[in-house]
Amino acid sequence: MGKDRIILSAAVLFVLFVIAICPGCLNAAPQEENLTAAGLADQYILHADAIRDYRSEYSVSSGKVENPFSERIRYDYKAPSFARMEQTYSSSRVPGSFATTDGTRTAWYDAETRTYDLSSGMKLSREYDYQAIVLRIVADRNFTITGRDTSHGTARYQIEMVTEPYSDRYTPYISSRIRAWVEPSTGLAWNVMTYYGCGSSPIPTTPPGFGTPKVCGVLERPNNEIQYESIAVNTDIPDSYFDFIPPEGSAPRCVPKYVNYVEPPRADMLVPIDQPLPGGVRFSLNESDSGRTISLKTGDIVEITLSTIPGLAYRWIMPAEGSGMTLLNAGPFYKIPEGTNTSYFDFLGNGYYRWRYLATSPGTETIDGIFSVSGCDIQGAKRFNLTMNVTGNG
Repeated sequence: MGKDRIILSAAVLFVLFVIAICPGCLNAAPQEENLTAAGLADQYILHADAIRDYRSEYSVSSGKVENPFSERIRYDYKAPSFARMEQTYSSSRVPGSFATTDGTRTAWYDAETRTYDLSSGMKLSREYDYQAIVLRIVADRNFTITGRDTSHGTARYQIEMVTEPYSDRYTPYISSRIRAWVEPSTGLAWNVMTYYGCGSSPIPTTPPGFGTPKVCGVLERPNNEIQYESIAVNTDIPDSYFDFIPPEGSAPRCVPKYVNYVEPPRADMLVPIDQPLPGGVRFSLNESDSGRTISLKTGDIVEITLSTIPGLAYRWIMPAEGSGMTLLNAGPFYKIPEGTNTSYFDFLGNGYYRWRYLATSPGTETIDGIFSVSGCDIQGAKRFNLTMNVTGNG
């Protein structure tokens, strides 16, 4: 018994000594162990689900080496679906554009044109919320751990998701691989890198038969990198913070011009729109011919070819008023110049929409077209105007 008391006393004295020289040692958490992918996912999702709101700032680096692009974004979120994005810096655009949403409607302001859209089709969570993007990757549990770093105090893990043969499941653009540095102990991502490797594959927004660009180079160089500079969680952001208030001096972006426009029925669909018309055409016009007045005889054919952006919601809306002309056929087509690298940017710059009109009877018909979304007369929109006078038999 005496020996036990001596041992107990010595143990107590040792504890008191440790507390004296290191008051926090007994309460310090043990060094975090290396997590497995499953353990990382469990811990990450647990903490991410506890985030009610957050305020963040991150920088974006993208583009080619010879033509880099950078910007800074302030992105704030509040559960269940409030979000606000503001562009605070851009290397190639006027900064100050912002968008805000309650999850149902999104309002967007363009600082360059000083116009706003109260019913924007922008998907904030898909295009700017990289925390949500990484959370989806982790929740799918189809990633590998490729690195670990404890220099920030808490352990951060680099995870990698391979999306071959290319996918837009997680990113707002096509990617082949995604890497992210994540903190399982907070449920936050601090760095996200997306890659577009060599090869080709179908893209949902391209016409049948076309593939993704064959982008080859340094495989380890990301085509897009997002670096978070600050994230503050559970700050009790009020709902009113996400209200849209038009900046002073701004105006609505969309002035309805051709609401619910439907292209008129086509009289002849036999000849593919990208092929020459047998017998030729009287006039073959493009955007440089806007504002012209032309004279026709019955039986003459006018061909109008205007550039478009494949895969985007913008399109040419070309109402015609008057009489004398019938729409033969119309539709999109794409041309890739010979000798190019067939990159996605080459493809985007070579989309066209073509109309062919047949002069059927004497009269005058005018076309007043805009390149727009949903029939809106957007400030700065491209336009095409043409007057066609049919004077008699050919």
